[in-house]
Amino acid sequence: MSALSFVKSTSATGAAVPGTTFTVTETAIGVPTVALTSESSGASASPTYRTSAIHCSPCPRGGQGFKGNRYNNPARSAALSCTRILSPAMVNVGEQFAPDVGFQGPWNWRNNRGTTGLNIRHKFVASYTYELPFGKGRRWMERIMRRCLLLALGLASWLTWAQQARFDSHHSSTVMVAMRDGVRLATDVYRPARAGRPVEGRFPVIIYRTPYNKNGLAKDAAFLARQGYVVLAQDCRGRFASEGRFYAFVNEGRDGYDTIEWAAAQPWSDGRVGTAGASYLAWDQYHAAMYRPPHLAAMFALVGGADFYQEYAYPGGAPNLGWPAWLLRSAATSREAAQAPESAARLQSILKDPWQWLALHPRQRLETFRNFPDHFRMYRDLLEHPEFDQAWRQRGFYVKGYYRDIKDVPTLLLSGWYDYFAEGVLENFQAFARLHKSPTYLIMGPWPHGTGAAQCGDADFGAQAALDQTRLMLEFFDHFLKGQPSNSLGREPVRYFLMGGGDGARGAGGRLRHGGQWRTASSWPPASVHTSRYYLAAGARLITQAPSEQGARSFVFDPDNPVPTIGGRYGVPGTPPCAQNQLCSPKIPGCKDARPLAEREDVLSYSTPPLETPIAIAGQIRVTLWVASDAPDTDFTAKLVDVYPDGYALILADGQIRMRYRESFSRPTPMKPGQPYCVQIPLGSTANLFARGHRIRLEVSSSNYPKFEPNPNTGEPVTAWTRRAKARNSVYHGGRRASFLELPVLTQAQ
Repeated sequence: MSALSFVKSTSATGAAVPGTTFTVTETAIGVPTVALTSESSGASASPTYRTSAIHCSPCPRGGQGFKGNRYNNPARSAALSCTRILSPAMVNVGEQFAPDVGFQGPWNWRNNRGTTGLNIRHKFVASYTYELPFGKGRRWMERIMRRCLLLALGLASWLTWAQQARFDSHHSSTVMVAMRDGVRLATDVYRPARAGRPVEGRFPVIIYRTPYNKNGLAKDAAFLARQGYVVLAQDCRGRFASEGRFYAFVNEGRDGYDTIEWAAAQPWSDGRVGTAGASYLAWDQYHAAMYRPPHLAAMFALVGGADFYQEYAYPGGAPNLGWPAWLLRSAATSREAAQAPESAARLQSILKDPWQWLALHPRQRLETFRNFPDHFRMYRDLLEHPEFDQAWRQRGFYVKGYYRDIKDVPTLLLSGWYDYFAEGVLENFQAFARLHKSPTYLIMGPWPHGTGAAQCGDADFGAQAALDQTRLMLEFFDHFLKGQPSNSLGREPVRYFLMGGGDGARGAGGRLRHGGQWRTASSWPPASVHTSRYYLAAGARLITQAPSEQGARSFVFDPDNPVPTIGGRYGVPGTPPCAQNQLCSPKIPGCKDARPLAEREDVLSYSTPPLETPIAIAGQIRVTLWVASDAPDTDFTAKLVDVYPDGYALILADGQIRMRYRESFSRPTPMKPGQPYCVQIPLGSTANLFARGHRIRLEVSSSNYPKFEPNPNTGEPVTAWTRRAKARNSVYHGGRRASFLELPVLTQAQ
């Protein structure tokens, strides 16, 4: 006779006794601690009882459940064994076995009739054997088993505490890791330590690869090392202490692969490798995963996009001045800058006040990089490739073109509604969720490119908006590299912050209390979102019914007097970031007065009446415009704004289109002066509650500077124009040329 039972840690009832059969049910799933007891009887007068305390987490997605599986074998004595999927190691009941504290992994429980069907992740924290006399009575046996269970739970708690406290420090060293072509990359290795001395043993590995100096990762690396990880912080090729030449993004795939596999082969590695990091450090994770490193086991990728051309280099075909500014900062910390202090000082001077430099012709800005060959080449290539060509279709720049190559591993993606890579993060999530069997998680907060805070620009979203990303990362890797339970990774793969609903008063920090709340969803966009159209109409109105009468409004766009950038997803030093009131101020670059932007003559504003009921949106916003111009090329911009009853105009999303690329970003086509064209402008995605009494506003213009370089309106090459001219631009509404805004509206239940 044999039996196998699971018992909740909070109760000793139901413990296995001779002759007991126990059916495991769904209630066992997710219990933080359970006790496993098994009995094997045979010829021996003193059968062996074994009790192991284990941690248990729910079945992986797509795995078998517990319900209805009966674990007993009345025909013969149980030959119960524990087989690790990743290793042939086996332990049999009755054997003396004490696994190392923290020994973990995916396990299958088997009896002598084959697989039981139970397939979950367990973590052993205690294991010991008792020899008990047989035949002393059922009640006596139950009492002994209860005592054993309590002892197991106490020992499990002590061992859990001991494991957490066993690394009181870290040990770091620097090695030069050789890539396949012989180039060596400087790599800091942080190992778990006691009293500063590295602990021998094998640990899971977490890798950061950065162009921003590996020394800046010391704090996070040391923290993770104290949690039982070996952490690698590596300078990318050609940056800081690493050898080779630097060209952003393009070398990170093979270098990432080589680093992952090198780490897996080291004596301090257990072979499981995760990658981590934000922005560039997320892009290089995707690139390495395209080559499918055998030992890559998980990715924690923050604010890493999918299409660099559309998201940062030339969004909507318009040159983004943030990328030249990035190259300038990178050059200022290059090897050449370290060797030529005078050249470095000039770059630092420009960075303190970049306005005059950004106002230069693109070809004049190129000369700034003359003494920095790597960055000169990158900036020259930017100027020579304004179209979406093969230069931008390389693996490093174009993640979405290689989704099917990316290795299927557990992945967490995180971004914010004011992050310029937000749309790429959302596209990556949708693709990974569709193509991969491993879990993919998405977190979208009310944040800019620097994520995790409760405030963004001039808005305060409440303390609930803040997120401890380091703790989240630790829990993610503990779950997927160590098999520990997770509290933050819920059943729903999507967690997003719905902005809005605050009282609009000024908080203690002087920011607008816009408020908001976290929500979950099974997909992105959330289910049951429906698209609502708001049509541009005469009288600067936004209405829900298409106007039958056709009309138009016109304005003059002067590239020498562009509309200033006030908040939004992009910005350069000196511009107000993130959530901002669309109100000019002499402190804001480009502003010449203190009027709302909507009052400028080159801005067309369309608003709803004050809302009688709240409207919540979550998803991508699009604007379809019928437009015309007297120029062969010009830009059109659109901006979604949440207008408070007192007139405060909070920017939510914005976008633009350079008209020569209205048909294709690969093949420019000039406009015919005066001819109407229908164009679509994606504004990206957001989630916001327009409260009762608020207005939904759409602002249309032809510039947003210095977010984007103004169009010279001459039709000349994008980066080689010789003159600028004013353009008279028109926007149609109603009739056969109805222009409209599309919003992803959540149902009332959601």
